[in-house]
Order: sequence, then C-alpha cells, then structure tokens
Amino acid sequence: MDQHNDGVWIIDAEARTLYANAAMADMLATNIAAMMGSPSFHYLFPEDVAAAQRLFDGKQKGDSSPFHFRLRRVDGSAIWVDVQGTPMRSGGGDFIGIVGTFSISPNQF
Repeated sequence: MDQHNDGVWIIDAEARTLYANAAMADMLATNIAAMMGSPSFHYLFPEDVAAAQRLFDGKQKGDSSPFHFRLRRVDGSAIWVDVQGTPMRSGGGDFIGIVGTFSISPNQF
C-alpha cells in the first residue's frame, strides 16, 4: 500500500490512526510516524468537527458512500479531498474502524 498514489488511512473505532501510507502523510504535510496513534480529528478545523462526527457515525452504522471533505494540514492550511471510507467489522459484526482512500479533490473550495 505504500506505493499507492492515493492516500490510505485506517482508523480504529475511536478514530485513532492505525495505518497511513506516505501519500496520506504528504497530503497532511506530516509524516507517518507522527500520524500513528493520533486521533484523526486532529487533522480537522474546529468548525468541521461536527460534520466529521456525523460522517464517522454514519460509517459506524454501515454507510460506505464517498464524500468530499476539507482536512487541516499540519501547517494549518486546508486541503479538500474526495474520500471513499469503508467501515470495518469484526467477525462478530462489531464496528472496528474505517479504511479510507483519499485523493486530492480537483475542486479545492
């Protein structure tokens, strides 16, 4: 997955980073080591947290619809991304996290 052109970000049920590839870290102007274990909500603007929480809750309920979202890079700048987030479930059906594929949106607004 490290050779993937899109960002790949896997978070657990508490929205903490379990895995990120180099492309994802580059999008956020950080590095993989800094992302590991950090809350994914760390990379949001405060005014976007409620919307992100609604999206996370939807994924927890099984929604796998793609979405367009703004992230906050470590340098404080914004980057718009198109996201395909797929809920992960345990063998028993419990929500255990999300696998997300991120591409830089051509519509930066």
